[in-house]
Amino acid sequence: WCYEGEGAPPYWPWAQVIRSYVQQVDAPRLWSEMGPGAADIAEIIPAARQKLPGLEAPPTLTPEQARFRLFDSITSFLNTASDSRPLVLVLDDLHWADRSSLLLLEFMVRQIAGSRLFLLGTYRDVEVPRGHPLSQTLGSLVREPLFRSLHLAGLNREEVGSFVEAASGVTPDPGLVEAVHSRTEGNPLFLG
Repeated sequence: WCYEGEGAPPYWPWAQVIRSYVQQVDAPRLWSEMGPGAADIAEIIPAARQKLPGLEAPPTLTPEQARFRLFDSITSFLNTASDSRPLVLVLDDLHWADRSSLLLLEFMVRQIAGSRLFLLGTYRDVEVPRGHPLSQTLGSLVREPLFRSLHLAGLNREEVGSFVEAASGVTPDPGLVEAVHSRTEGNPLFLG
């Protein structure tokens, strides 16, 4: 998930995903999947350095070169990791993502054709006005053949009634369903 407040480090949503993976696999497998990019990845994922002791520091590069190398290392790692089993990465609340995370998303989408890696990003469209960094990323990604956009609307009144019944175990009164639907616009988060 992307952090709503200030102070999150760059690549925060990616760091969470990769750190979780690093914690779940053994060191030999991690070495083979990260390959020569392990040192670059460890720069933003300290858990990788702990699991893979003896990593050398990455070479000193210009900021642009270092970013490209990091993007390529992460993308190669996740593509390789997906060879043995499909991976689904969910990046939630992209409307709060930092620009670096969005640039990595753009890079990765262009590099995952043929892999068993599925990226799913969620965002609230009302939070993404024209000029927002995510709006720029979406404009770039829409040209990619693997990119799909799916707009999810709120639940209709009948679906809200079913939701309330499933959650409470009681068949709701039609007036209650109408009131809940009108207040939540069928948004499952608010219904919950």
